[in-house]
Amino acid sequence: MTPRKFSLNILSLGLAVLAGLLLITSPADAKRERKTKTLVLENGLAVFLLSDQEVTRSAAALSVGVGHIYDPLEKQGLAHYLEHMLFLGTEKYPDVEDYKKYLNANSGGSNAYTSNDITNYFFQVSHGAFEGALDRFSQFFQAPLFNPKYAEREVHAVNSEFDKNKLQDGWRASHLANQVSEPGHPMKKFGIGNKDTLAGDNRPALLDFYKKYYSASIMKLAVLSNLSLAEQEKLVRQMFSKIPNRTVKYPEIDPVFRKPLDGKYRLLKIKTIKDTRSLSVEFPTIRLFDLKDSRPASIVGAIIGHEGKGSLLSKLKEEGLALGLSAGGGYSHPNINSFDINVSLTQKGEKNYERVLELMFSYFKMLKEKQFQHYTFVQNQRMMEINHEWRELREGMGYVAGQASLMQRYALEDIETLPYLLKKEDQKNYSAIMDTLRPGNMLVALSTQHVATNKKEHFFGTEYSLEEVGGEKFNKLQSPKSEPGLHYPLENKFIPNGLVLHPENPHLIRDDDLAQVYFQFDNRFEKPKVYLKFLIETPHVYNNPGNLARSKLYQAAIREGLNELTYPIGQAGLSYSFGLEKKGVVLVVGGYSERVQDLLKLVVGSLRKITIDENKFRDLKDEFIRGVQNKKLGQGYSRASYFNRQVWLVDQFTEEQLLIGLKSATFEEIKQYAEKLFEQVYITSVIYGNWTEQQARESVDLVIREMNSKPLPEADRFENKVVVFKESEKLLYSEQVPDNNNALFYTLQVGPHSMENYAVSQLVASVIESDFYTQMRTKQQLGYIVWSYGQRLEERLFFKMIIQSAGYGPFELQKRVESWMTTAPKLFDELSDEEFAKHRSSLVVSLEKKPDSIAEMAGELYYFAAEEEGDFEYKKKLIEVVKKVEKEDVVAVAKRLFSQSQTPRSIILVRSQANKDSVPSGVLTAIQKIKELNKGRKSVN
Repeated sequence: MTPRKFSLNILSLGLAVLAGLLLITSPADAKRERKTKTLVLENGLAVFLLSDQEVTRSAAALSVGVGHIYDPLEKQGLAHYLEHMLFLGTEKYPDVEDYKKYLNANSGGSNAYTSNDITNYFFQVSHGAFEGALDRFSQFFQAPLFNPKYAEREVHAVNSEFDKNKLQDGWRASHLANQVSEPGHPMKKFGIGNKDTLAGDNRPALLDFYKKYYSASIMKLAVLSNLSLAEQEKLVRQMFSKIPNRTVKYPEIDPVFRKPLDGKYRLLKIKTIKDTRSLSVEFPTIRLFDLKDSRPASIVGAIIGHEGKGSLLSKLKEEGLALGLSAGGGYSHPNINSFDINVSLTQKGEKNYERVLELMFSYFKMLKEKQFQHYTFVQNQRMMEINHEWRELREGMGYVAGQASLMQRYALEDIETLPYLLKKEDQKNYSAIMDTLRPGNMLVALSTQHVATNKKEHFFGTEYSLEEVGGEKFNKLQSPKSEPGLHYPLENKFIPNGLVLHPENPHLIRDDDLAQVYFQFDNRFEKPKVYLKFLIETPHVYNNPGNLARSKLYQAAIREGLNELTYPIGQAGLSYSFGLEKKGVVLVVGGYSERVQDLLKLVVGSLRKITIDENKFRDLKDEFIRGVQNKKLGQGYSRASYFNRQVWLVDQFTEEQLLIGLKSATFEEIKQYAEKLFEQVYITSVIYGNWTEQQARESVDLVIREMNSKPLPEADRFENKVVVFKESEKLLYSEQVPDNNNALFYTLQVGPHSMENYAVSQLVASVIESDFYTQMRTKQQLGYIVWSYGQRLEERLFFKMIIQSAGYGPFELQKRVESWMTTAPKLFDELSDEEFAKHRSSLVVSLEKKPDSIAEMAGELYYFAAEEEGDFEYKKKLIEVVKKVEKEDVVAVAKRLFSQSQTPRSIILVRSQANKDSVPSGVLTAIQKIKELNKGRKSVN
């Protein structure tokens, strides 16, 4: 993938610090020892080693300080293409399948991405296989084959990735905005590449690019393992010291990528695929790369992006112009810096976007007059210190990839602290950034379906117009008037003020007809945090399409009504989420223990009353309707997934049913619904973290008291029902969609769930995964998205295969998959005892993975409480079952699934907008027909 920007200046949260803030000085995960070491090899490769006995898998990442901004003009997409080619064999390991098969057999996985100036490769694997994986990985950077046999095929893979993103509005807008750069500037390059930009013989350019830039001197390696630092260093020196160290000379990147205009601003109007409404404003700004210790763009972004009373967003919402706003600075290259503001518009805001700009510049004027207050810096600095002090240790390939990327931005000696801390106040550069927020310096992008356009972009085909706006419209922004109601954010009083740890033993603290609540003290992470997760079952969410629509609008109205009240609390390291599932409402509250009770009381006390006005309700309703309609414009594989749910779930309303309910819902209905929703409830809750039992009981009492509900009998609680196909039953469904991608969603019904059956089916999926991917994606080049996996849905088990393709129709994809299925049993015939043992060990390692944080731990415990009837030993039991599975059991199930036509199955065949395939007889083309068939089928909970 090739993201436009990799911003290290993530918005930090502005928080007030009360006098006498008490912090316990304690290293992260006090009981958990993570040792670190940095070093530079003789060839110049910088290395960050992390040793941790508690990590589930070992992981490594290597970033290279080069990306698609350095592509040759005649080979745009070359850096991305090179990223793909490195996975396809090395001199030491020439088999194209070797790396993936090795990782797959050892509980592993891998990925990579290419950004403007960084290419990042990463993997994770079981500890016992780490040395072998690291050796294979290191060969990418020493002796890749760049096998001509796969060169053309991988161009198709890159093109498939482009096809996947071609109709995605985010990619289209990002690329188009880059085109509004100075002539010849490398920002304008088409970084993802396609079959046209990579046509012909790429090998000479590929080898030249690799030799020019793939040098140890601009590579950064991050390693996390249970091995000691000494053992890690020995492996790294042995495997990575031979990477050549070449002198790298980068082409000059002009920091002036878009010159300011005199008396005018640039207005880019972009016609979107989906019905979205957004206004983005980009200002080229000062060089941020050298200001990591003061993070001025984070401070400015925290103020402009504030959501409390008096904020820019609050004013925009008051006038019915916006639904959301974000602001911040970043750079995609040290020389390419910008400050961006993004506004999600209402229908009124779309028509009056110029008013949005006027309010924006009025807010800028207020900030320049008020200047940045000292407490803003103090709040940010202290909260970053708190969050760093009490951070939860992460693991996995995503974590090390982040570290390897940070190593490209920060000095090696600063890598453990500077990315997470704020060192100094910088009033000079706060003002310098504000000075760049001028109308002549900005690019305004209005993205909606309703703009007039007169141009079309070459690669993505995006329709747009670009104009320069001057005169009175410019002058209103150049000399903005003061607007009432806009003011500088006040000091935040929701600050932890005495973070202490409370030892306590876990146990069930309530079990009656209203609630079943489990409390477990955090004896692993030892952080002053707690998370409370409540499933509030109610019969009024999924009992009919009208209530489903009302529940979604109710949810949005409650969130909106709470936003300004909870925003300062959120800045203080606390958070809440309020979601829906078929059974009812899921409420999660958590963060630093001291003030969680305050947040819980505020949120629960607001659940029965709608506080927004009718105008705001209309905006939210409009947004929801557009959201459902936009889903129909999603990628082929996502549409296939939607149709697949209609097949296998008994109670699954269609988008059309939901739309009818949304369109007919009134403000008065939602207010009445809020009062009715919790008339009868049953609560399942898990409380995990640094609290006492007394505090946990008080929180539960608070929830039940505020809700004032009657018990919901078990017979009235929602149960998800799964369709059961008869032996040999085969359902085919096809539909044409607006996307440019075809898709196949192939589902095999495995059978009823038990721990034994689940273990066996997951091992079948593990053996299959690598070969299916290699055959369908690498060799046959059917598409970029190729997945296979086993899945449990309630008490039924399934095996699923998904392919998305722009070049092949769904009926051809079906033929290819079914042809592959005839060969799949051979994989199991040839499966050695040693290979089987690796797959089994790999599954055990995956199950043994522990949560990385208190929030994740609470989520895992909640799953056991809500889905496994409070069996908190479920995972341990499953691991023991997996260890006892015999190869013969797996082979027998695999042959039954793939060899026998009696295996029940559904086949979803999605046709792209350009597809001309005729639909064979016997293939259903209407969801209603599926519903009718399901009425006569057996179903299970």
